[in-house]
Amino acid sequence: MSRINTEYHIEYREDAKKKIIAAALDVAAEHGWDAVTLDAIAQNIGVTKPALYSYFKNREALLRDVTLEVVRNIQTGLETTLVHDNDIHRIIRNLAKLLFEQQKPYANIFFQLPTRMRQDAKNHEEFAHFFDKSRIVIRDSLTRIKSDEGLLREVDPDAAAYMIIAMTMGLLTSSDFLEMDVNVAKKIWIDTVERYLLIGHRAGDRQ
Repeated sequence: MSRINTEYHIEYREDAKKKIIAAALDVAAEHGWDAVTLDAIAQNIGVTKPALYSYFKNREALLRDVTLEVVRNIQTGLETTLVHDNDIHRIIRNLAKLLFEQQKPYANIFFQLPTRMRQDAKNHEEFAHFFDKSRIVIRDSLTRIKSDEGLLREVDPDAAAYMIIAMTMGLLTSSDFLEMDVNVAKKIWIDTVERYLLIGHRAGDRQ
């Protein structure tokens, strides 16, 4: 096989895998995580179930890649929200929207993360890297804002980043498990983050 044909074949396979993952996300958003089966995905994209085995050896392999895709989307959203903005109130609102509105259909993925990480060492390494990278992005953003006097001197950016990651995981899990209204969960998250960052008393202009 020529180099051009080889590259085309690789690109075709990657595009096909992306379409399968996108179809799985559509099924999860509409019917819930348990409905993400190879049969449902095959029907969604109009192929036979055996065709999917050319790209994923089983359902677990597909679910792993789907989970990683959601994680990557959140990582991109975090970086986009945090990297350049120095308005702490706007950052908090935008993060809350990212976590509790844009990702709501997939919140139950986070409920399954601890189990998945214990079962698969490779999963553990990848998810641990994601959480640590997210913590560093949050910490560096808070440090930058603090240096511009957007946060009080008493605020520790590193400790705050750990708290935000832990609280977010807990609230996403509990809000999904308890079927909490997304606006209620989002308000709890905003209020808690603001209080921890000692800016609740200055949040009167929050929308």
